[in-house]
Amino acid sequence: MPLFRSAQSCNKRCTSALVDTVYKANLLKRVTYWSSDTAGEEMRSLTLTEKEISNLATEVSERDLKTTPPGEYELLRVKDKDVFFVLYTTGKLVFQESEGIDNLLDNVLVEQEYTVIGTDEAGKGEWYGPLVVAGVALTPDNTSILRKLGVGDSKELSSSRIYEIGAVLMESKIEKDVKVLQPEYYNTVYEAFRMEKKTLNDILLWAHTEIIHNVLDNLSLKTVKVVIDKFDTSLTPPQFESLKKFDVDITQKTGGESEPAVAAASVLAKFVFEEEVLSLNEKFGIDLRNTTPEGIPPDILPLVAKLHFRNVKKALQ
Repeated sequence: MPLFRSAQSCNKRCTSALVDTVYKANLLKRVTYWSSDTAGEEMRSLTLTEKEISNLATEVSERDLKTTPPGEYELLRVKDKDVFFVLYTTGKLVFQESEGIDNLLDNVLVEQEYTVIGTDEAGKGEWYGPLVVAGVALTPDNTSILRKLGVGDSKELSSSRIYEIGAVLMESKIEKDVKVLQPEYYNTVYEAFRMEKKTLNDILLWAHTEIIHNVLDNLSLKTVKVVIDKFDTSLTPPQFESLKKFDVDITQKTGGESEPAVAAASVLAKFVFEEEVLSLNEKFGIDLRNTTPEGIPPDILPLVAKLHFRNVKKALQ
């Protein structure tokens, strides 16, 4: 299966630390749905800190790796045996998977000092499918492994990369929680909140808080940091009243996907969202990705769509 070839090469050692077997038959049948953009999947990327960039330069010098002239916007370009990577001025490292690069990154990446819980959501902007909110708790070891796998903002990853990393997260023993508001339930919740003069952001606050609460309940660590991708500038940490008993540092961060735990939650939420959409397609014999609300029977629409979207309202008139 070409889609999974890269994950089973140099990163086999990493992923085996997280899962016993990820690529099960019930997941493989999803390949056609997910794998429309598999070109170039042998390359992975991650963003390095200033300290890690310094570490990389040191490793290249000490190992006497062969460099080639960097192009525009590039800091460093190395091609030596099975080690090939390009470091950009932004700190982004794009690399070819190999045993050599895996070993190199072991000496470059700086391990975080504590467990970080990240949360993010998927489906908020789509008229179809559920709203999915996910939370992931990454230990220092798991953070390094997932960074090597190329975990990042799901909006910037190919669908096949989301599938691969999402499957790793789902099948691993990493502490996590996922809340899925299927369309019919989502519409009920949305209307109930609307009647109380509350908005979608209030629904997100409720869902994110519940996810964090559930993940923290299952952790027995003293030092935990919580990072939430900021979805509303008016929301501040004091509003997370129910989490005060855990005595943890909660941060809302614009562009939170720069944190590996938030990026992992982003990928997990997107993975689950797409799997749920596929299930809805199979259940009702439709293709939500490639249709409009007008193309769906009115009796089915409330079961697969978010009714407050304008195009959905128009279709139901």
